[in-house]
Amino acid sequence: MRRDLLELILIESLVTIAATLAGSFSVVYLIDAGFSLFESSLFYLQAFIWAAILCFCVARFGFRNPRHWMALGVLVQSCYYLSFTVLEGNLLLFITPLFFGFYFIGFWIPYNILMLRQTSKENRGEMIGYFFLVFPVIGLASPIIGGYMIEGIGYYLIFSFAFVTLLCNAILIMMCKGTESAPMKGRLTTRGMGKRLAAGLFFEGGQEGVWWTAVPLISMLFITGEKNLGYLFALFNLAGGIASIIVARLTDRRGFRHWYVRIGAIACIPLAIGIAWAPDYSIYLVLAGCIYLIQPMFQILLFAMATDRMEKRLTSCSVTRELLLNAGRILGGAAVALILLWTGDIRLAYAVSAFMFLGMVLTK
Repeated sequence: MRRDLLELILIESLVTIAATLAGSFSVVYLIDAGFSLFESSLFYLQAFIWAAILCFCVARFGFRNPRHWMALGVLVQSCYYLSFTVLEGNLLLFITPLFFGFYFIGFWIPYNILMLRQTSKENRGEMIGYFFLVFPVIGLASPIIGGYMIEGIGYYLIFSFAFVTLLCNAILIMMCKGTESAPMKGRLTTRGMGKRLAAGLFFEGGQEGVWWTAVPLISMLFITGEKNLGYLFALFNLAGGIASIIVARLTDRRGFRHWYVRIGAIACIPLAIGIAWAPDYSIYLVLAGCIYLIQPMFQILLFAMATDRMEKRLTSCSVTRELLLNAGRILGGAAVALILLWTGDIRLAYAVSAFMFLGMVLTK
């Protein structure tokens, strides 16, 4: 099991390198390419819609060979980054998100199932926390490196590097014994999970839909230059990493996971509202940094709670969770797009984020 664990972490690390080095600047690139804030906000929204649709397909047909799907998922993601260098105009805006949506489902659902097989009820929160810790650890440096690469050479270099990294990862996936698995198939159901936990996952997705779209856009209001933006992303990732470590040590030992989610969500509501009216960079950074300290708690604990309740049906749990998250992301992303269309003020989107945190208080 230890070898399988290390292999899975290595695979996740390569995905994360590509995501934090190049993916952090995807929306920024769209702005620099001449797209409006409203048009750029549609980018991830489309990806969320495609991912939700594909969840229904997966629930119907399953993953006959999970390893092949994971490899195909990262290959499609490599095409996602390649498309930034070869597509432009409406082709870039409307075709590229399809690649991202497919990668979401093709790679992450079977990967998460393999990851959950490494856990038990006694260590699940902590183990999930370690997997989530990969993102902030790698994110400490890669967005900064990406910013320097953009300013020194251009976007072409970071997107090309991400493309090559993911090609190598696809080969690694096919070679690792830890990715071998029997077919995975499960249906969409909240039975066992519970409606209030399902609501918590939906609103977690809603918050992610707002932040994934809004953070790069609002950051550009306060900071100019991709290098400086990289510093901001790295600081956010560091804050999330610290929170992940704390949460990983607390959840399995003390229990009552839903209370941590509720308290964290209540604490985030005034912070999100404050961001909506932040007058300058310093206040924005402090408020957003506080939320990033708390946010990993939602991802870890809600995932652990769902798995605890559907431990014998990991595929159903993972597919249903992914659908709930992407349905929420659609709501969050659509809210950001509508706010930009009506007002043009991206900061107001964070008021919507406060509503998503309020929804997570329903978790039980």
